[in-house]
Amino acid sequence: MESETSKNAFGENAEPFNLAFLTGTLENCLFGKRVIFRDTLGSTNVFLKELAQKGAVEGTVVIADEQSAGLGRLGRQWFSKKGENLLFSVLLRPELPASKIFSLTMGFALAGIDAIHEISGLNAMIKWPNDIYIGQKKIGGILTEFSVMEGMVQYVILGMGLNVNWKPELEQTLLYSTSSILNETKRRVSREGLLCKLLKGLENNYNVAKGDMEEREGLFERWNEKSLVLGKTVTVETGKERVEGKVKGIDRDGALMLITADGQKRKFVCGDVSVKMIFSKKR
Repeated sequence: MESETSKNAFGENAEPFNLAFLTGTLENCLFGKRVIFRDTLGSTNVFLKELAQKGAVEGTVVIADEQSAGLGRLGRQWFSKKGENLLFSVLLRPELPASKIFSLTMGFALAGIDAIHEISGLNAMIKWPNDIYIGQKKIGGILTEFSVMEGMVQYVILGMGLNVNWKPELEQTLLYSTSSILNETKRRVSREGLLCKLLKGLENNYNVAKGDMEEREGLFERWNEKSLVLGKTVTVETGKERVEGKVKGIDRDGALMLITADGQKRKFVCGDVSVKMIFSKKR
């Protein structure tokens, strides 16, 4: 285990991260083997990628109280106030073909919303391909990065930013409506307790994802059940075109299946698009 004590000032009411509690609770978990905590990092994903390339063991977890260059999908910046949220990445080394990587992202997202519900009672949903929402507001995001050789996975890094005890300030340069567990419940929750539940859930989902198709079927079913966009009208932007249609579902490769107004069936791969929900106005 590696750690570094936080040295800088925390936000109002924020508490130092209790690494000892985390590692003690995860003692028998895959993700308790090597936990690295840093007060500040550019990006937990970038830091862990460097470790992965040097042979870091599967299950390595990197946590930061603050990121100076946190990223989301498509190179977007991830803003998070110091000491109040969860910013972390985990390393996996599954013996899986590249085509199955999305099942790991699914397992990660489901572990996240299950942990949120267990610790706060909130019913979070997944906005394809990698955002976590409460109602119409984003509270978390996932960034999956990987290395593949001859069609087989060498390693996968799953990173998550989750708004926990932060009060999002609308005057910040945010591109979307944002919330947090604190905003939704009006009470602070333990970041360490939430992360423990999430990582234990991820270990279970990871074992399922590595199983046969019958075992993985449950992940696909739950993913669609928890999909914020299923059955909804959305706008898909690929950079080359803008398509509006109704979401039929997410397939087993993680692609978004859409039916346009003129009845065309379209399929979009997660790495290529941006999806915008179309919310009807209340009358």
